[in-house]
Amino acid sequence: MTRALAPLVEIHHRLDDVFAHVRELVLVGDGRRAAALLDVFHGLTARHAADEEARLVPRLDATARWPAELYFGQHVKLLAAIGRLRAPVAAVDRATPGWRRAALVALDAAAPVLHLAEHHHLAEEQDLFVHAAATAPALIDELAARWRADLDGARGALDDAIAALAAAP
Repeated sequence: MTRALAPLVEIHHRLDDVFAHVRELVLVGDGRRAAALLDVFHGLTARHAADEEARLVPRLDATARWPAELYFGQHVKLLAAIGRLRAPVAAVDRATPGWRRAALVALDAAAPVLHLAEHHHLAEEQDLFVHAAATAPALIDELAARWRADLDGARGALDDAIAALAAAP
């Protein structure tokens, strides 16, 4: 990774961190908070994807490693997988008998999201972001600032999750 890409890679790490907190909340049986944070994660991911599709993907040319369709398809699959995860996550409730089994179901349902996000981030970091850095370096900083602001706007939900995890048995 080049230094120019660091701001966008940092955003990926922060998004991954939000999703990690969703899974941690499942582990402690707090499906209500996990589902609320998953909704935040879905919104952040959707805005991130929309910006990429509008601002970065159109910059791809014949020298790109992968075609635009790859990014569009990955966005659709990732957002759909996040959407399918909501019901299993919301079903986790520490006060309900058998909640640990529900947590396992939710964590199993989270695996495709992890897999898709990992591959998608890798493709972007190896191609899409590289292309953007070469053709419009100012755009990297602009998008990173916008996505940081989105993440900062979700700070309340993330702080609530972190506090709940700190207080969890």
